[in-house]
Amino acid sequence: MQVQTFSRLAFCVTLASWVAISCAPAESDSNNDGGGGATATGSVSSASGSGVATSSGSASGSGVATSSGTTVAGTGGDNSGGSGGSEPTGSGGTGTGGWPEGAIPMGNAPVPSAGCGKATTLTTKEYTISSSGQNRVYYVDMPRNYDMNKPYRLFYTSHWIGSRWQDVEGQDFYFLKPQLEADGEQAIFVAPSSDGATWQQKDHALFDDIMAFMNENVCYDTTRVFATGFSFGGMITYSLSTNHQAEIRAAVGIAPANYNIWLPEKTHKPIAWMHTTGMGDGTCPWVNNESQKRGAKFIALEKAEDNGCTIPDEIPTSNGAYSCYDFQDCDPEHPTRVCTFGGGHTNIDGNPNWIPIESWKFFKQF
Repeated sequence: MQVQTFSRLAFCVTLASWVAISCAPAESDSNNDGGGGATATGSVSSASGSGVATSSGSASGSGVATSSGTTVAGTGGDNSGGSGGSEPTGSGGTGTGGWPEGAIPMGNAPVPSAGCGKATTLTTKEYTISSSGQNRVYYVDMPRNYDMNKPYRLFYTSHWIGSRWQDVEGQDFYFLKPQLEADGEQAIFVAPSSDGATWQQKDHALFDDIMAFMNENVCYDTTRVFATGFSFGGMITYSLSTNHQAEIRAAVGIAPANYNIWLPEKTHKPIAWMHTTGMGDGTCPWVNNESQKRGAKFIALEKAEDNGCTIPDEIPTSNGAYSCYDFQDCDPEHPTRVCTFGGGHTNIDGNPNWIPIESWKFFKQF
């Protein structure tokens, strides 16, 4: 990532005791409301910028410190509802538009939200919304010279444990915004704040409430709503992906886990999915418990099965420079990918940082 991107993170955020999520199994069932979380063990230095320190060391700029430092990168949905038809027309809330169950074709024409064609009062700033009987805050980043007739991509970006929307905005929404701008693209970015240190069951309702408001008030493509997040943000991204396939076209979990987070009853409907895991990640590991199917490996296997992919005997992984594995024979509309590398619990690896590069490459194919 460009030096300019890092240097803009002039503010310092010290995450005190919540410096990193512990994905170790909780004493109680992992589906308990509120998920789990613990502070990092051992000596932990402060994370400057918007970084999250893990194990030891410090993260400068917008970094996330890992115990072993940075690994240099190698070279390396359905949209149910409506009445159907060859091209969906009209407007409506998220999850509308008229595509047959389970198959929005790649490269489809945009499906405008109800807010298209109407002037909006939304600008780039923090907003408050009532959700589950509480006032919740979230941040909206609007495109420059916003066009009320253009259905933009919309990214729903969730922060890591103990942080707020300011930390995600400080990293340019996991460094996706500069990737889009380099391609001459703009999008609407939404970054909510959790109620407390972790994401909870009620944050599913928060997603629904925010998206219902956005649908009425801004112009976006209802078939190109994307979700991403790091650590606990990756975990809520995964949680949403298990029952919001009609609203979220594709999702990228950065260092996610499938436990210590509230999970709804899974629909097992397909959704385009990608995630990243450092094979040295002791916080949200590739495998935490084989018999209980806890760990990032089992997220990949679940998504591959839901998406009709061929399941290999072993998923190829890398303990060195990053390597991405694309599952084979998946539903054409639901690509499934996992990227592994020899680093730790981080959303920054290599120079340039390959994680937003690969994330944007995955998102922009739709």
